[in-house]
Amino acid sequence: MMSRRQDQRPEEQFEKESFEAYGEYTYDFQPDPAQAAASVAQAKKAHERRRTHGFFKFLILLAILTVGVVVVQQTVFRLETVYVIGNELKTPQQVVISSGLVRGSNMLSIQEEDVAEAIGRDHTLIFVDMQKEYPNTIYLYIEERKTVAAMQWLGMLYTLDGEGMVMKEENSAILPAGLPVITGFMAGHVQVGQHLTSRTRGQLEAYCEMMKELRLQLYSDQVSEINLADPENIYLVTIEGVTVRLGSSDYMQAKIGAVRTYMAYLRQLGNKGGILDVTTPEDAKYMPES
Repeated sequence: MMSRRQDQRPEEQFEKESFEAYGEYTYDFQPDPAQAAASVAQAKKAHERRRTHGFFKFLILLAILTVGVVVVQQTVFRLETVYVIGNELKTPQQVVISSGLVRGSNMLSIQEEDVAEAIGRDHTLIFVDMQKEYPNTIYLYIEERKTVAAMQWLGMLYTLDGEGMVMKEENSAILPAGLPVITGFMAGHVQVGQHLTSRTRGQLEAYCEMMKELRLQLYSDQVSEINLADPENIYLVTIEGVTVRLGSSDYMQAKIGAVRTYMAYLRQLGNKGGILDVTTPEDAKYMPES
């Protein structure tokens, strides 16, 4: 008679011996579907809670940073000092008022374009540049327009800068001393705070070119009159009464240089009046009064 061990099939005997070799028991696990679904749902909810918690932490951190930035802007980056560079006649306070800059303004909100536009509304000033030095300082670079000539028009006396900007208007027939008088200019529009306009082509360009060279060569105070009636045949009159023919505004640097050279020579000779032709600067000619 065979024993129970001998009656078992080889597969069953092997499985039993395998478990017995490790001293373990075998079992058959059958999970409950409802319980498994509940566990999965619970895990998902936990994951969503963690995500929601992390999102709210991010929002709180973002809010704190935003508040911090606002506080810094409101308390640290506030305009305290404006340094004005380039003023001569105007005080720094007057320039700052024209610029629209106000103490306590937010440095980050101050735009160069706005400052330039504000200064541009003061026709006596020219905006050059602006630099910010954080946290609270601005350097403002400007130029002051200088009166370099005078012009009579429709019974009024106007003073001009080198670019044709109308500086002042006076009801006077007395010409200002030390300024050349512009004659022959066919003005289309003359108003304080605006540039001249001309009904004759080339007049304003010739005026600007002449005034630039007279300023650079320091000769403006030696000229009593500049006639621009014909931009191709410009002439000026020196304080000695010498009429200088310049021709067009071309090569104005050389022409004014020639005027300086020949007028110094004529002064030494004591010549007054007459005509000096520098239309060809390297071959200037002087014709004394007959």
